Amino acid sequence: MKDIIKIENLKKSFGTNDVLKDINFNVNEGEIISIIGSSGSGKSTLLRCINLLEQPDSGKIYYKNINILENLANINNLRTEVSMVFQSFNLFNNKNVIDNLILAPMKVLNLSKEEATNIALSNLEKVGMKDFYMQDVKTLSGGQKQRVAIARALTMNPKVLLFDEPTSALDPEMVGEVLTVIKDLAHQNITMIIVTHEMEFAKEISDRVVFMDGGIILEEGTPNEIFVNPKKERTKEFLKRFNK
Repeated sequence: MKDIIKIENLKKSFGTNDVLKDINFNVNEGEIISIIGSSGSGKSTLLRCINLLEQPDSGKIYYKNINILENLANINNLRTEVSMVFQSFNLFNNKNVIDNLILAPMKVLNLSKEEATNIALSNLEKVGMKDFYMQDVKTLSGGQKQRVAIARALTMNPKVLLFDEPTSALDPEMVGEVLTVIKDLAHQNITMIIVTHEMEFAKEISDRVVFMDGGIILEEGTPNEIFVNPKKERTKEFLKRFNK
């Protein structure tokens, strides 16, 4: 398998707070990686650095063997291929569902409205939201908004999907519907990096699990290695609640 993303010596601080400390990490094409760890361990910041929503202080991020930190002119190209699904949905509340989905393909990919609409409807169908295509976003439930956000990300035909705690803003009964959608996507050979607190989901869906603690990758391995046979004491301690 070949790397689609490779990270070397990545560091990021906010003031005196070193959030990422010398991160080295690679992602293979088609791989599904879950990043777990306690709040404040650097998970979301790592994800935001990959998409350059945060500018790292130092290090290298290679996407398809190109160091994107040296090629900032290509940032829009990167974002067409690396899409992000946020915990707070980031939809346009003043637009309906279909208009949320067709905006970027028309502006960034230069698709016609008809082309963009056809692709958008197909992706809404994948996430079970096609019947809501004309509905105002502000009238949707949290789970429905997140499914629309996933469909919007898919409409750019990304090579990599980044999920930043996609269920953390949802009521408990809505979590399952969003996780089911992500599980379905896992069978479509899209590379996915998922920051999540849903341990059972991470165990079930991942090719590899990364445990972050205090701004470093403390341990990584298969779901079995991390959840059943973790090597580090801190990983064992973190997983105690889950492994009861």
